[in-house]
Amino acid sequence: MELRQHHLKLRSGKFSIERHHYENIGLTERLVSVFLGGVLISRGITRPFKSKFLYGAYLAYRGFTGQCFFYEQLGIDARHTKAVNIRGEFEIDRPAREVYNYWRNLSNLPGSIDYLLNVDVIDENHSHWKSNILNDLLPVKWDAEIVKDEPGRLIGWKASSGTLLNHVGKVIFEESADGSRTLLKVVLSYHPLAGGIGIGLARLANPYFEGLLKKEIRNFKHVIENN
Repeated sequence: MELRQHHLKLRSGKFSIERHHYENIGLTERLVSVFLGGVLISRGITRPFKSKFLYGAYLAYRGFTGQCFFYEQLGIDARHTKAVNIRGEFEIDRPAREVYNYWRNLSNLPGSIDYLLNVDVIDENHSHWKSNILNDLLPVKWDAEIVKDEPGRLIGWKASSGTLLNHVGKVIFEESADGSRTLLKVVLSYHPLAGGIGIGLARLANPYFEGLLKKEIRNFKHVIENN
């Protein structure tokens, strides 16, 4: 049998294997990981197969490479923290001007919002707030400034920097067509603590804050409608 050798002409093409190097940890967290990793490695160097040395090695790895396996599984990119927005809407059976005036008098709010303990009005735009939003374990205090005020329509504020509850927010008072009701829209925006831990905590806390906002707006609705 005659064997014929077939010569196949391959079409030219470009092939490559790409190695994707990505980072999901910010610089500060990387430096902390390297430092803690070095401490644990130095303390566990004589027992390299024990947990102390292994934890140190992993922390050093994540610090030098900027990659965290656990953040990857949770879909966390700790290099860029985006603002978290919490929104709530309720229809209130009162005219928008009346609802605005009630809210704008900040001293009315502690009696209308359960978790708000006190509001000290400093001047027309500045106030000091105290809340037990984290229950009685840790009362939260902050200073706030009204940065936008459109009578009968909108109030916007921001908390002073450096507070535990650093946020900005706005309340929109949208009047119904017949002028007898108000669609109250509340938007709170905050940045999680730096790093993946802060982002993870924010994800856990967001459902709680959303539920709390709904509850408090219901309380406000009940008070103003029956006032």
